[in-house]
Amino acid sequence: MKFFSKPIPEHEEVPLADEGAFEDIVEDWSQRDEDLVEDEGGVYVLSVGWERDPQIRQAQLAEIIGLVEAQGDDVLGHEIYTLNKTRPKTLIGKGTARAVAERARACGANMLILDAELSPSQMRNLEDEAGIKICDREAVILNVFLRHASSRRARIQVEIAQLEYLRPRIRGVGIDMDQQMGGVAGSRGPGETASELLGRQLDNRLMELRRAYAKI
Repeated sequence: MKFFSKPIPEHEEVPLADEGAFEDIVEDWSQRDEDLVEDEGGVYVLSVGWERDPQIRQAQLAEIIGLVEAQGDDVLGHEIYTLNKTRPKTLIGKGTARAVAERARACGANMLILDAELSPSQMRNLEDEAGIKICDREAVILNVFLRHASSRRARIQVEIAQLEYLRPRIRGVGIDMDQQMGGVAGSRGPGETASELLGRQLDNRLMELRRAYAKI
């Protein structure tokens, strides 16, 4: 999934938060979710829920597959998983995460999409256990909205929603940036970590977008 940080064409007056550094960092995160490379991969869909009625579960599976295909991804495999107890850390359990990821890789998929709304910590825990990129239902829906947004108002609304989705998920990105790059040279404040920098830039971008939206 892509998180766009470029100014919307109709609103060139909305600046980027940090003269390109913001876009570079967001792109670093975006790459985690847009790893669908032509002729080299696709996605595996896991429909997750408490419902046990097979007809309802099949309908839920068909819905999420339709959404994934609407965002332009190739579904290489899918399955249904019925929850039987609450697992706050990973939602589906560590063993299940590893087993499903293995089946996903066997299909040639490079991303596992769960038909559930995952918290930032659940997403990180699942990626650590499964060893494959994870995407949730909310991210898929946002990307579908983006692809079909035609008006200026709609495009700004979607970008705001995407950045609000990204905001609580920047911790892992900040850690990666600290380890790989030492942050963005010349853009940090005193004692500011990469995740704090990205958080500040996201907040600035959101503020500018909301101002632009209010003027429409």
